[in-house]
Amino acid sequence: MSNPLSDLADCTQQLALTPHDGKLWCRVGFLYLKVHEIEEALNTFLAAQQISPGLSDTHYGESIARLKLGEPEAAMAALVRAMQLAPHDQRLFSAYAYLCQATGQAPATVLAAYRDWGRRFADPLKPAKRESCGRRPENGKIRIGYLSADFRQHALMSFFNPVLTHHDRSRFEIIAFFAGTADERTADIRRRFDHWNDVARLNDAELATLIRRRGIDLLVDLSGHTDGSRLLAVARQPAPVQLTWYGYNGSTGLSAIDGRLTDAVMDPPGNEAWSVEPLIRLPHFACFESPDEAPEPGPAPCLANGYITFGSLNNAQKLSPATLRSWGELLHAVPRSRLLLIGPHAPTTGQALADHLLTRLAASGIPVDRVDLLPQQSLADFLALGRRIDIALEPFPLSGAVTTAQALWLGLPCVALAGRLPAERAAAAILAAASQAQWIATTTADYLRLAGELAAAPEQLAEIRAGLRPALRTSPLLDHAGFTRQLEACFLQLLAGSPC
Repeated sequence: MSNPLSDLADCTQQLALTPHDGKLWCRVGFLYLKVHEIEEALNTFLAAQQISPGLSDTHYGESIARLKLGEPEAAMAALVRAMQLAPHDQRLFSAYAYLCQATGQAPATVLAAYRDWGRRFADPLKPAKRESCGRRPENGKIRIGYLSADFRQHALMSFFNPVLTHHDRSRFEIIAFFAGTADERTADIRRRFDHWNDVARLNDAELATLIRRRGIDLLVDLSGHTDGSRLLAVARQPAPVQLTWYGYNGSTGLSAIDGRLTDAVMDPPGNEAWSVEPLIRLPHFACFESPDEAPEPGPAPCLANGYITFGSLNNAQKLSPATLRSWGELLHAVPRSRLLLIGPHAPTTGQALADHLLTRLAASGIPVDRVDLLPQQSLADFLALGRRIDIALEPFPLSGAVTTAQALWLGLPCVALAGRLPAERAAAAILAAASQAQWIATTTADYLRLAGELAAAPEQLAEIRAGLRPALRTSPLLDHAGFTRQLEACFLQLLAGSPC
């Protein structure tokens, strides 16, 4: 397995010998991205453009770096330049569709981007004849395949672990197709499947062939358009029934997928208009495995501090200009209140990125002297931050999901703005599953009102903090067995040819 840091050192040495090699400059830029040195990556891609202006990857890399720096408009402009240079590169059109979603474009615009990707790259791969259900193994069990690049230390596993634990192994064989890079958690996850296939080195046609050969009855894609996506294997319809679920909260653009698992909060009535796949609404779209590392909630910090601390546990990349403007209004409306954030991850240039984010905060009207911008944390330290926060705030348009559930488990009321598309409603769906829908806002004014009302009632915050974890234990969000039975019942109905 290659080491990105040693690869970066080797490529940097080569670059000194061949400074006019635009492709090598690009490779260095992507390696900088891999080791989270975002500003170094951006500067490298900009330098590569001077050497090879017609090389699409120089603009694609710039787009990724600018998005990570919180510059969505510049990221979109760079990506469009890359698409113009490489109109047959499906990665670019996939990234464009995602970026339309991430920047809160109109639903019709987002849908058009996904449809365009599907028509250009996926639809031509559909076979003339669909797979039929495979021959049952001797044990008579139904074979469920899960395809993901994220069977590792990843947010996905907080929602998928309970299902993996509670699947009825007397009726189902659970088969993994792992398209990612293993880490320290992968071996434990692997042991929990009945069968495991490492597929990262297979091309899409080879992967589709393998899925057929394994006799999969129902295939669930868990990656969508995220890193490690294998949608072009799914486009070949290697399984009789194909679904997409949690790993990507939005349409894939894939007509070869028979349904997207969701719920009525994530996708309220009418959202069918914005999805290529049919919507399959479960009572709730996911359940959550509470982290062992989480401390007890403890007392509300405002009681000792004498002021309210708002906090966001989300990736800084999600902090949109609209989010920051609203948080600026909130801090001005709640005297002496503070804001706690997790800064960008960058091992050697973290301070430069932190300064970049602080500049954005100040430009949005946030008094930076009232901001605690913390470096990346270990999971245990990250969860311990809950003891420093009174009220959790979800960003928008893209909200959290795992971070929402984590905040609730830490005893924090969590205010979320529900948008129109599923990626804008994930936090709302988590709150509903946790039986805490009172903190779902429908407008920015509503969001500010809810946060302000919570901030005005410190004693109520203490009561919420003491009672939230016990309430979660009896909510649908933590009903692992119940959720898995609902999921399996849906699978059986689809395999029988009936809608869920």
